Order: sequence, then structure tokens, then C-alpha cells
Amino acid sequence: MTAMYNQRQVENQRHSFVVGVEYRYEDLFVKIELGEFCTTPLHAQRIANSVNSIILLKNHMVIIFKNAKSITISDNFLKHEYQFRICIKPTMWPLKLSTFTRDQSYIVNKENMKEVNWNLQTAFQYLQDRYDAQDRTHFSFCQSSSYAIPLSVQTQKEIQHETS
Repeated sequence: MTAMYNQRQVENQRHSFVVGVEYRYEDLFVKIELGEFCTTPLHAQRIANSVNSIILLKNHMVIIFKNAKSITISDNFLKHEYQFRICIKPTMWPLKLSTFTRDQSYIVNKENMKEVNWNLQTAFQYLQDRYDAQDRTHFSFCQSSSYAIPLSVQTQKEIQHETS
């Protein structure tokens, strides 16, 4: 006998997801992996959307969530959970919005991004130097994107086996 599932049952099934966010300050992007979660697709996306803002300071980064809680990341704690990328596309002068939406030279894609192996101090120093902001004590990043990537069934079985 074959079991039939309706759309609601499928949506409520739990799977393993890698959840994260990417935020940016001008041409510097930071990608932060929030973790692996065994949950529904909708809840995985809610976790990704729970981040409110990211603030980079000289020696650490603060992630502020929408519920007003926060965590602090330093190079000694969660070093491998973030990755910086810079946009290597030359900066274009501002145009009128109607021109901007049609001009491909303003669109940034993966080919325009370069991963850099920076720690928090290097990223902070880059922003101070790049934007002539030696007196700045912090930089607030704006949301760029979030993701909830389902892990393969094989990977999920391996994780379950390791945790059993």
C-alpha cells in the first residue's frame, strides 16, 4: 500500500538545513553560518530571517536578532562560521533610478566577488582605510540575503549516525 501525502504534511516534515545570512557594508560582504537545524522548511527560513543587524567592531562582531538578543563573535570564537568577500567591480557613479534598472554595469554577480581570508581586525581596518573613517568605532552592515539549504538525505543520515 502506497502512502499518499498532502502538501501540508510535506511542508511540516523535518529535514536538516544549513542556515545563514549575508550582510554588506558598501563593497564588503560577510557571510555567517548560523548553524545546522533539523526543522521544517518554513522554520529554517524564519531562523535565517531572525537576524536584525550585524555590527563590526575592531576586535569582534555583534549579531543582533529581532528579539533584541545578541551574540558576540570574536576570532577566538566561531572563527570558521563567517567569511568575508569583497566586490571587485569598479564603483559606478549614481544614475537615475530608471537608468539604473536597465544598466547591466550596475549589477553585481558572483564573478564580481572575491573571497578573502580575513579576520575581524583586517576587515575593520579595510573599512576604515577604504572609506577614510579612522575615527569610526563600528560599521553597521545591511542585510543582503539569507539562506536555508537542505542537506542531502545521505548527509542527514551521516549526521544522525554521528549524533546517535
